[in-house]
Amino acid sequence: MNRTVYQLLALCARAECSAAHYHQIARAATRLTDWEEAVCRAEAHGMAPLLYTYLNGAGVELSLSVKRKLQGLYLQHHHANRVRTRVLHDVLAAYYAAGIPALVLKGAALAHMVYPEPGLRPMSDVDILVPESDARRAQEVLADLGFRAPLPPGSILLHRHLTEATLHTESVPVMVEIHLKLFSDYFDNLRAYVRSLILPALRHAAGAKASRPRGVPSDQATGQEVEGDQNWMALEGLTIPPTPFTLGDLTAYTLGHEDMLWYLCQHLTSHVNAWDFGRLIWVADVVSFAERFASEVDWDRIRRQHPAVLDTLSLLHFMTPLSDELLSAAPIKIGRAPEKIGVEYQGWPRTRVGSWRERGYRRVLGDTLFPSEWWLRLRYKLGSARSLFWYRWVRHPLYIMGHIIRAMLEWMGWPTSHQLARGGPQRDA
Repeated sequence: MNRTVYQLLALCARAECSAAHYHQIARAATRLTDWEEAVCRAEAHGMAPLLYTYLNGAGVELSLSVKRKLQGLYLQHHHANRVRTRVLHDVLAAYYAAGIPALVLKGAALAHMVYPEPGLRPMSDVDILVPESDARRAQEVLADLGFRAPLPPGSILLHRHLTEATLHTESVPVMVEIHLKLFSDYFDNLRAYVRSLILPALRHAAGAKASRPRGVPSDQATGQEVEGDQNWMALEGLTIPPTPFTLGDLTAYTLGHEDMLWYLCQHLTSHVNAWDFGRLIWVADVVSFAERFASEVDWDRIRRQHPAVLDTLSLLHFMTPLSDELLSAAPIKIGRAPEKIGVEYQGWPRTRVGSWRERGYRRVLGDTLFPSEWWLRLRYKLGSARSLFWYRWVRHPLYIMGHIIRAMLEWMGWPTSHQLARGGPQRDA
């Protein structure tokens, strides 16, 4: 992405702007020449409504063509979020009536907690966390509400979320993902896949028969039934009680403040990898939540349990400056600005082998082993003040070596990471 475009979008990556922020946005806009790219990249990063709002607030004059495009995206996302909010209200009401504890994750909660208008926070889907023992029942409730909600085959749930359920209403596709846990990685999926291969064979050898009614899943770790009441701590990954927020006439729930900050930072940095990129709307989520609840977050708890949150915030400060209030409330160590802010990973495997000759072998090798300082610090949660030496010369080369080994295994027939996440090659149909 053009560096001036990235700088402008990064400055807009926040739920609210001060006078100083508006001044910086106006100054960055004067340096921009390719507004068509700015609109395109803003939409790709989920930033179009915020960009439109803050350019207007900063008094930036736009061409009629650019203004109409941004205004159209702004109105489109406002309509879509209004529809998704109504559907989410109905889904949560049905879950609570059925006794299913359900937490709203990411944008669907943040749109109503930290953004001045829900439409400023675009969403591709709605993520809801439920206990693993209630996952199938939660999917069945969605089917009762008119969603196309496929149930996973077999008795073992292999991934951190079920296949998304879809509903088309008012010309808006509404997708709901039922999550069983907050995170899983390649090795979590690998263990689940191996378990799915071994357990059926063991059960067959032992002549085991299912002893519980179909459609009432048990807890995978203990085999015991989990009650479907509002037992929030049965939800995977919670360390503190959830936080309520208002959704129309309904009280909805999301992660507690410290869990939320950790989750948002983990979600952002998990996408900063060798084949994906961190979207700026996720930067806006982290910064906006930290700013909104700076005086309520237990920063000592964050420092002890989730220091990567502080490191991530210290890097985001150079993209969209943090307020003095947040910097005084949180023990964030601000070092020097990293080089090449916004320059994403461009090496292998993101750059496919077929394009190596065109790009140049030396350039691909350099991009693979020596990515930008900004990317390295964000990927490995180093903040802006910690030493980069170990990660530049040891940790990152080992990360690439892991990809090489995995690519070789996949070439020999081992399931890809995508196939593992879906339960293996046999489920790719």
